[in-house]
Amino acid sequence: MHLKKSSWIIICGSLGIDLLVLFLRHDLTFTSLSDSLFMFALFFLIIGGFLKVFASGFFDTFQRSFKKRTVTDFLKLSEVGRTSYRFWLEPAVLLLLLSLLFLLIASLI
Repeated sequence: MHLKKSSWIIICGSLGIDLLVLFLRHDLTFTSLSDSLFMFALFFLIIGGFLKVFASGFFDTFQRSFKKRTVTDFLKLSEVGRTSYRFWLEPAVLLLLLSLLFLLIASLI
């Protein structure tokens, strides 16, 4: 899997912000790092999941039935998420894996 440069920037930025905040709160442990990285991953996972469902075309039927009632042109929901869901899911998966790695380290120590 080839990751985009923006995914690496998001991952490194999230990890850096997380480390800085935990260091300033004097709560820098592997467990707290895992917990907060999971929260970062959850944010990206929720948005990416919604866009992936939109891109699958699941809601196009409902949108088409509403279009019959109105006369305006519309952009299909499957076209909205088709190009952008991967931008959100790549960092989410890697942040989730990092979170699980830190949780494994915390359980071994």
